[in-house]
Amino acid sequence: MRRQDDKRGQGELRALISDWRAGRGLGKYMTAMEYIPARQAQYGEMPEELDERIVAMLGDRGMGRLYSHQVEGIEYALNRRHSVVVTPTASGKSLCYNLPVLNSLFEGASALYLFPTKALSQDQTAELNDLVGDLDGSDGSWEAQVYDGDTPPDVRRRVRRQGRVVVTNPDMLHAGILPHHGKWASFFRSLRYVVVDELHTYRGVFGSHVANVLWRLRRICEHYGTEPTFVGTSATIANPEALARSLTGLDFELVDQSGAPTSERHVCFLNPPIIDAGQMRRKSPLTVACQVAQDTLRRDCGTIVFARSRRSVEILVNRLQRRLKRNRDTTSLTDKVASYRGGYLPDLRRSIERGLRTGRLRGVVSTNALELGIDIGSLDVCIAAGYPGTIASTWQQMGRAGRTGGTSLAVVIAGDDPVDQFIINHPDYFLGRSPEAARIDAANLLIAVEHLKCACYELEWSQGEAFSALDAEQTSEALEFLADHMGVVQRRGDRWKWTTRTYPASQVSLRSLAEENFVVVDTTGREPNVVAEVDFESAHLELYPNAVYQISGEPYRVERLDYDERRAYVRKSDDGYYTTAMHYSAVHVLDAFSERSPKRTEIGFGEVRVTQRFVGYKKIKFGTGENVGYGELNLPELDLHTMAYWIHLRADAFADLDRGLESDPDRWARLVQGLGTVLLTAAALKMMCDPRDLDLCIGSVRHDQWWSEDYEGLSVRDGGGEAVSVEAGKVAPAIYDPHVYLYDRYPGGVGLGEGLFDEHEGFIRRATELLEGCPCEAGCPSCVGPPDKGLAPIKDDAGAILRALSNRSA
Repeated sequence: MRRQDDKRGQGELRALISDWRAGRGLGKYMTAMEYIPARQAQYGEMPEELDERIVAMLGDRGMGRLYSHQVEGIEYALNRRHSVVVTPTASGKSLCYNLPVLNSLFEGASALYLFPTKALSQDQTAELNDLVGDLDGSDGSWEAQVYDGDTPPDVRRRVRRQGRVVVTNPDMLHAGILPHHGKWASFFRSLRYVVVDELHTYRGVFGSHVANVLWRLRRICEHYGTEPTFVGTSATIANPEALARSLTGLDFELVDQSGAPTSERHVCFLNPPIIDAGQMRRKSPLTVACQVAQDTLRRDCGTIVFARSRRSVEILVNRLQRRLKRNRDTTSLTDKVASYRGGYLPDLRRSIERGLRTGRLRGVVSTNALELGIDIGSLDVCIAAGYPGTIASTWQQMGRAGRTGGTSLAVVIAGDDPVDQFIINHPDYFLGRSPEAARIDAANLLIAVEHLKCACYELEWSQGEAFSALDAEQTSEALEFLADHMGVVQRRGDRWKWTTRTYPASQVSLRSLAEENFVVVDTTGREPNVVAEVDFESAHLELYPNAVYQISGEPYRVERLDYDERRAYVRKSDDGYYTTAMHYSAVHVLDAFSERSPKRTEIGFGEVRVTQRFVGYKKIKFGTGENVGYGELNLPELDLHTMAYWIHLRADAFADLDRGLESDPDRWARLVQGLGTVLLTAAALKMMCDPRDLDLCIGSVRHDQWWSEDYEGLSVRDGGGEAVSVEAGKVAPAIYDPHVYLYDRYPGGVGLGEGLFDEHEGFIRRATELLEGCPCEAGCPSCVGPPDKGLAPIKDDAGAILRALSNRSA
């Protein structure tokens, strides 16, 4: 029956695509429909070094031949050469490391697997143990064992004593294995392979932490006399070899020519219709995604929808289930659609994954949590409700559909965001451009020094020994700082020793520099029940008092927040609305590392502190999006120490734009805010990064004038160099020297701000092209923002400033 349904779904899907190509239905809003034909498999010769029992097992499983990229990757690993395999989703990358590992088990070796998430660890462990179970000559010690925070104490002891194949994540390696390496001595003495899966996820602050953890791992392996071979796998990114080298300090061979077959795919770019011509606002991508998903589910096509935030996931699944329930033809599908995101408890996530594999669920709405290689079975359609942020991430999401051959459909639906509109109106940029580079900064001192402490705890340090990406001199200076100012290490001769009873790894989070997570407790029933977990920063946006927090589309109201104990107490809600927090930021420059004065301006790069303040929340009605009320917030501020690029637009350099202030005293503020929006978009495109990796803050030197209420909360920079919030009725500038700050959203920064400083001229040219290429006349959400009624538009003035900065005439 399922096979008949799949056949019908494929026919229905092709009919839908034909309708769109003919301009019917949503087809009239497509900016491009790209056809990618199916590709035949390319095979290679079975590696001679593989044990004949492994070859026999593969034959029994119908894999008498291997794809060409699998052969290449396996041969590199068997010959003890570090390699990184970069091929599409569902191309069989896991055999590139599983077969060499199985081969080494016949020789008494051991292997360590690192996956970025617990879910992926469980999924891939089951796949590996299936291979072990079919292999003649294997014994009980070959079974892959998961060792993470959910592993019971008795199982942990058994894994430490007997484990040959240990599957874990970087967090557990950092805090649970390396500090106790003595208990793992036999494992490390026989360690031959280290598998680092989903390499592309190790970017930003997380990747910078993981690089330091892997350097600590290599140091401990050297202590036990081993030099393991590293095998990495990655989605398609611009710099896989460089990333692997930055993470490990080793040189890698690249395997990037896939021999796996692919099904035909239709990639569609959909720009929603304009619903407010005056403001140039378009229909929400969530609304359009819901419409597309309802249609594909009705046609019996397995469908996955990716949304860009947890809140969007909950809003979309709630909306989709309501639409399915209202329609007689789709009522039966209501219970076959689920949501999936971080914060759900493990049992719920595993249940959703099983439902997708077995076909019990036909649709899922997810954050990028399902972007990774977790097995979720066969899907036909992938819908991105908003551009995912990077080319690499978009292709990775598209790869989640079409695993069973036939025809697959991928739809990218644009929002009003400038980057969305750029991509949707320039599909050739997306289709013809190589994916982005993954950036890390292993030498970030905030991160490296913390791991140097961990390394000293694990093994004594030799004077002159370099750590991670630091050189010997920097390492020595860091050790002296730890000795003189923190008193945690002490030098004895040419050795540095850890001197306190503290356990440094327990105080270092790899995911951020923030504090512990918040627990969500449901008090609806007789007994309180933990239903979710939310990271520290997100809790300020989702778990404030009276917030509506959603789980699987079900709304809960936060009745009490115990901030000190990190617990939010919730109860099921039927108020009919959800909430969204209002917050703003201020910047304080701590240290200017570099400054220069290009044409008409001054730019800088340096260390900043960004303070985030939470001031209130809105109540948004389900279904209509209507604002039905406000509430106040009183939460602690959050500080972020990071790196920023800034541009100082001197007032005297743009005196010709000083007009219309009498009738519109806030024009300068609106102009600079609009200009900052364009610069933020251009920065993301220039640096080829996710737009969410950067953020914007506006500052200025004060003069005498009043702000209007519209600009309450905008940041200005006072005479002492600090950016402070501006409230209605406070002093603010009429003619002022604005500063636009673009800062890394990662603690300590990962090089984006410095890159903008170095690439300033090209960056400004990109911003100018973006603004001039926008088809609107007076401004819209895709460039400087929509025009304000009754006030002079700012688009022309913003363009004049950018042309002046890029030395171009109108």
